Amino acid sequence: MLDQQTLELTLLEIAGQSSEPMDRHTLYDMRNSIRNALAAKARHRQRMAAPVYQWKKAVAPRR
Repeated sequence: MLDQQTLELTLLEIAGQSSEPMDRHTLYDMRNSIRNALAAKARHRQRMAAPVYQWKKAVAPRR
């Protein structure tokens, strides 16, 4: 899996080759979108690896 730094550097290189203007706001948006995408992938991976949950009805309290 690619890490955040590798993805950022790759996107910066692609933007530099296509002569896109890179201001601070664009860099901020790019870093946040990468961070959010990687976090979503991690959450999805965690959900898929979790065991199946089976709800059990509560037992009536003793009287």
